[in-house]
Amino acid sequence: MDNINHIIGLPESVTLEYKSAKGGLPESLWQTFSAFANTNGGIIVLGIREKEGKLTPDNLTDEQLSRHIKSFWDISHNRGKVSATLVTEADVTIETWQGASVLAIRVPRAQYTERPVYLNRNPFGNTYIRNNEGDYLCSDEEVRIMFADAQALQHPYDSEVLPNYTMDDIDTESLRAYRQRFALRRGSHPWNEIDDMTFLAKIGAYGTDRKTKEKGFTRAGVLMFGKYQSITDPYCAPWYFPDYQEWFGDDAAQRWTNRIYPDGTWEPNLYQFFHRIKPKLPSCCLQDSR
Repeated sequence: MDNINHIIGLPESVTLEYKSAKGGLPESLWQTFSAFANTNGGIIVLGIREKEGKLTPDNLTDEQLSRHIKSFWDISHNRGKVSATLVTEADVTIETWQGASVLAIRVPRAQYTERPVYLNRNPFGNTYIRNNEGDYLCSDEEVRIMFADAQALQHPYDSEVLPNYTMDDIDTESLRAYRQRFALRRGSHPWNEIDDMTFLAKIGAYGTDRKTKEKGFTRAGVLMFGKYQSITDPYCAPWYFPDYQEWFGDDAAQRWTNRIYPDGTWEPNLYQFFHRIKPKLPSCCLQDSR
């Protein structure tokens, strides 16, 4: 590990953490592992106690070090404990500090497609990031953002082909209204003569996953024309909740005076939502949508 002996002994930081390992691998090791992987990477040194800025070696024996190395590899390859291993044999080394042997683990920064790195099979409530000298639990929203970033890098989020979505998930009234508006604006367009499925494919609402060859509705298509229950399915957009509110008074404590949201009386996909709020928007807000 390059220059590791120049690092051990420095104060704890955003990329350096000391942990006592006299009684075995500390459970907090995995919180720091997750935090380093999800931030900028870092080095965990086992066998040194840090208290009030003072570092003291545990004086681990060769037998203890061997047990710790075996335990680390066993646990790091257990997907029930940590979602990604990340480290290689070259990242785990025995070093010497003040005459005592310590175990140094270099945790690389995870690629965006590997994040979040989380513990105990559940990313929510088990994902950490590093800030200064501490490991901090991520909020559910931060975890969702990591997943979204990973998804976007693997393939565009809106064009992803969703599994097992059919025409039963599409609101036919929304699709019919859209096609009518399309025909009014572009009366001579050849797409006005094709069937619904072909039309949906032409506009990107239905497609083929080039990797799996699976055909199906895209996330964009379901968001645009789908039924609300189908949109909010975990495979599509469980966070989706369109909400338009108006306040006519100056009192910040006053509740909204007009609101459009999924109240069960209409199908709140993006198409229906836009055309419900469009009459309420100032003309200046609609210039780019014409």
